[in-house]
Amino acid sequence: MRWLPLPRELTVSEERLPFAGCHAIKHPAGWEGAVRPLSALGEAFGGWTAFFEHDASLAPEAYRLQIENGRIRVQAGSPRAAFYACHTLLQAWDGKSLPILSVADAPTLAWRGVVEGFYGVPWKHAARLRMLDFMGAHKMNIYLYAPKDDPYHRDRWRDPYPPEEAERLHELVQRAQQNFIEFVFCISPGLSMVYSDPEEFQRLVAKIEAVQAMGVRTFGLLVDDIPEELQHEADRAVYSSLAHAHADLANRLHHWLKERDSTSWLIVCPTFYHNRGEPPYVKELGERTERGISIMWTGPKVVSREITHEDAELFTLAIRRKPFVWDNYPVNDYEPSRLLMGPITGRDVETLVRLEALASNPMNQAEASKIALGTYADLLWNAEAYDPQRSWDAAIVHLVGEEALPVMREFCQQNLWSRHWKEAPPEIASAIEEWQKSGDTEPLRSALTRLATLPRRLRQHITQTELLEELEPWLWRMEQISKLGLELLDQLEEEALRPARILTELEAIRNASEAIVCDGWIERWIRETLEEFA
Repeated sequence: MRWLPLPRELTVSEERLPFAGCHAIKHPAGWEGAVRPLSALGEAFGGWTAFFEHDASLAPEAYRLQIENGRIRVQAGSPRAAFYACHTLLQAWDGKSLPILSVADAPTLAWRGVVEGFYGVPWKHAARLRMLDFMGAHKMNIYLYAPKDDPYHRDRWRDPYPPEEAERLHELVQRAQQNFIEFVFCISPGLSMVYSDPEEFQRLVAKIEAVQAMGVRTFGLLVDDIPEELQHEADRAVYSSLAHAHADLANRLHHWLKERDSTSWLIVCPTFYHNRGEPPYVKELGERTERGISIMWTGPKVVSREITHEDAELFTLAIRRKPFVWDNYPVNDYEPSRLLMGPITGRDVETLVRLEALASNPMNQAEASKIALGTYADLLWNAEAYDPQRSWDAAIVHLVGEEALPVMREFCQQNLWSRHWKEAPPEIASAIEEWQKSGDTEPLRSALTRLATLPRRLRQHITQTELLEELEPWLWRMEQISKLGLELLDQLEEEALRPARILTELEAIRNASEAIVCDGWIERWIRETLEEFA
């Protein structure tokens, strides 16, 4: 079994019992949605009975699951916890049988999720629906809708969503609720809003009120990636600083929300969001912003390769509350020619216990992002037992299946780098270096041949159409650049180098696809070799 996330306490017997569904599912009133993953299997007459109980002594997301002969018993601290217990059970099910097992489980971090906050083409509606299902199945509980290039989120924040767009947004809210996910509608008015103008505030709350009517209680006020000074004369006359304006706006919106729903929650993304609390803006915002309002942070950098508990403590001191981390991995909008397919690292339990929440900002490629997101789900649920390699393999299997694990992992290993996210060099690098030292072409030829055949092998094993469509530019580039490398080796061995031909083909590949694989090592080797031998 590939657990994702790994349960906190787990005892599993080797004995497995036939299981095709439940004859009866007994649960507290109102818990129909919580047991839906189990009831969706259908009724098996003469089969198993499942008992769900509310245990007020458990934390809200904690549960205990026991599977015995013909009986499933769940004690849960809330309907959401019972929902998670069902998904743990489904991970133990192989389609035919269940093991006898006992689980006691609860998360490390209270809020664990995804922020769709990247620049570039937003995800399609169907991709968002699939993402919410994925999140629910892997115990992630918060989704922030904040696509930078949704015009009604940022540039046209004053305008109401057209009916068709509003209907899709409502469907997302409903799907999030079905998966026990807190849906956060984010709005980003900072490029043009006159903060001191009461009419502007009314336009803001009118937009929010329309989304409230869809069942949303949590909102994000994003004032990131805007000018660092007040832009309007009216604001400069009222506020002493940008932080003063942002805190005042957040406080007014917070009051407005609480008057209408006491359970509402406001999350603010500040203008200075990557630091250790040094900017005066951050300290003033923390001082002026009322408690109960969350403040976001990306760590010490925009893309933080590591976030330490010391970093978190310093930012906490500045903002006077635990930070809500907007984690910019595996996002690739700053370098869309690359995929980031590795597990999350650089965050540990000592850091997580000092946070209020963490939401990963994924790639423009929603399906491909699920490998990194799967490892986030694992880390944030059970950081104490997190093993990046185990988690990586589990995330790959949950996406593409056990049979495709070797070839998909091999592809992921060629896509781990960006200018902000570094890993050890790819395997092709050592083959190139060996050739440069010894002149032995066989290790390099073997490595290039394997890379040239990897796209074909991957296409044979992957059945998810949406995933293959996302990966295709990188598969094509890997195939073509590896074949060109093999052609260069052939010419070198035959002492018949044709540099003009190789360069022409290299430029044709580059012009056809901007995708980069293997951190660009093959392209660099081809160019450097031509310069040396031509």
